[in-house]
Formats: sequence, structure tokens, C-alpha cells
Amino acid sequence: MIDTEKLKTIDAEVVLNTLGLNYKNIGDRIMASATYRDENTASISIQKRNNKWLWKDFGSGQGGSWIDLVMVVNNLNYLDAIKFLSNIENAEIKENFSFGGQKEKEFKPNRIENGIEITSIDTKITDKELINYLHSRAISIMPDWIQQIDYTVFKNSKAYLNKALGIKNTAGGYAIRNPRIKMNIGKSAYSLFAKDSKKELVFVAEGMFDGLTIAEKMRNRLYDLIILNSVKNLNNKVIDILSSYKNIVLALDNDASGKETENKIIRQIKNIPIHKLTFKAKDLNEAFVLKEKKESPYADNSPHCH
Repeated sequence: MIDTEKLKTIDAEVVLNTLGLNYKNIGDRIMASATYRDENTASISIQKRNNKWLWKDFGSGQGGSWIDLVMVVNNLNYLDAIKFLSNIENAEIKENFSFGGQKEKEFKPNRIENGIEITSIDTKITDKELINYLHSRAISIMPDWIQQIDYTVFKNSKAYLNKALGIKNTAGGYAIRNPRIKMNIGKSAYSLFAKDSKKELVFVAEGMFDGLTIAEKMRNRLYDLIILNSVKNLNNKVIDILSSYKNIVLALDNDASGKETENKIIRQIKNIPIHKLTFKAKDLNEAFVLKEKKESPYADNSPHCH
């Protein structure tokens, strides 16, 4: 059983770096930027009280524990936020935590004392655990935009080496996944993978594995792909990009936020055919794994046009 009170004591630097929030230490508190609501000023005050971290966003009036912050930043429900923090807690305080056989090493004093840092990026996926993870999600194709990220979690003068699948976003950060973690290194933003110079077709997916599912089903066909990495990353720039295509296919999650994002795109883009994929599972990849969808995503539904 997860100890939710313990999750509230995870070091601030580790949580904030994992969430990709910019911050600075000011006296006995930390001030962080509320980038999740497109605010770059340091309006979030974070302090430790009775060994637990509490935060207050003076711009929105929101606040609470780490659980509440993860819910806001990553648009997660309470249970998923607890799982997210549990993964971080298990990764950063155990000398024998398992992230696929990573090794602990001492690091020089001039390295960052706490936080996360990318140590290498490989364009080929070679780690056996990550390959098995892809196969468990019914993915066999590896497009050139999926990368193997080696990253280091620094904690109390020790460094823990980890591996994950990663995709680069337009802000220079990375969305990363392995069997135990789902997070961002650096600022969260959408990812754009473009090869169709004629801009005939673009897919919009919410997460990495939805994008990989599209790549799996659309092999040998020309298309472009936007992975939002979070519905919060839908902005005017994404709308402008989508407006330049002749056909748009939405493959967003089958939940309230996914439907809301679909509706935002449909409301703001006119005179372009918009095709929506529907499925009974939580998201496109889960539907693919469950073999609920056997056709090409593009042929799955009749277009919704406006």
C-alpha cells in the first residue's frame, strides 16, 4: 500500500525537476514558475512544514501537497498522481531501486546535488528491457523520432543511472517513458515530426505510445505527426500548424480532457476535414494492444468535417 504522507516529503528539487518546472531558492522557500498555465514568472511558493512540502500558486489560488501539484501540472487524477510520485520516490531514495539494472556511482561535488540530468541520447533502442517494453505495448516498428535516453538522478552525493524511451519536444525537453516512470525532463511541450512536404495528412496524438501506434499502423504511408505530450500543450502555435494541412486525424484519449481537446481543435479550425478516431479503451495504444482496432487508424472512422 502506498504511503501518501511519505510522498509529500520527497525532496523539492527532485519533484520540480521531474515536473519540468523552473525554480529558485529564496531564503527558506522555493519559488517556481507556473509554466502549466503559460506563466513564466515565479508565482508558486513552496515551503517545508512539519517535514512535508506545501505549495501555493498565487496566480491561480491553487495549492496543497505534491499530490495536488502533480495533478495540476500533469493533468492527472488523484490515483495516477500518487502512482507518479510513488515511482519518483522509489527511484530516488533507494540504493537498490530497479530501473533496468542501473548502477550507482559517486559524482564530483561540482555536479548538481539533487535533480535529473540527461547523460546520453541514442537514436537506436538497444536496451533489452526497453525493447521488451515496446513489444508489451504491441510496438515493433521504431521510427526515427523515438530515442533511448540515459539519464541520471542525483541524490545526496550519489548518482543513479537510468534508461528510458524518449521523444524530444519543441521546447528542447524530453518526454520519457519506461515500465515504471512517465515524466518530462526539461520543459513540457508538444513534439512535431514532419516529413510530408505537401501537408496532405497530420495525426494528433496525446502520448508517446499513441504516436508509436500510429507509426505501427501507418508504416509505408506518408504523414506528419504531432504528439502533444499533454493536452495542456495545445496552444495557438499547434492550431496554426494544423491549419496548414489538408486532412487532420485526431487520436486523443477517450476521456473528458481528450474530448475537450478534440472540441477545441474542431472549434478553432475551419474548412479542413477533421477525422476523429473512436475506441472503447482509454487510449489508442490500449485499444491496439487489446486488438479492438485492427484497421489502419486513418480508415477507422468516417471523417468528421466542418
